[in-house]
Amino acid sequence: MIIPLSKEFRIRGTEQCWQLERAVVRKGKPDWTAFKYFSELGKAVSEACSREIRLHSAATLTDAIEAIDQIAARYNKLLDDALNDVESRRAA
Repeated sequence: MIIPLSKEFRIRGTEQCWQLERAVVRKGKPDWTAFKYFSELGKAVSEACSREIRLHSAATLTDAIEAIDQIAARYNKLLDDALNDVESRRAA
């Protein structure tokens, strides 16, 4: 299973774990490389969201709060869309 988070990041499920991956270019071709590993999907999503918040360029408290709201809303929408997709597949 692959869960796209953005153009730069995604989560990929394997037999052993969930991997947080980043986009890279190898030999001129786009590819993905894993840089963190998790036993649970929720932990992978939480880390991806936390990482994005930690690395945001906000310079003031107001900017930081606004960035947190926007990033958290995007991740919540991503999860809601995924759940809705699963429910619609079950109904079909």
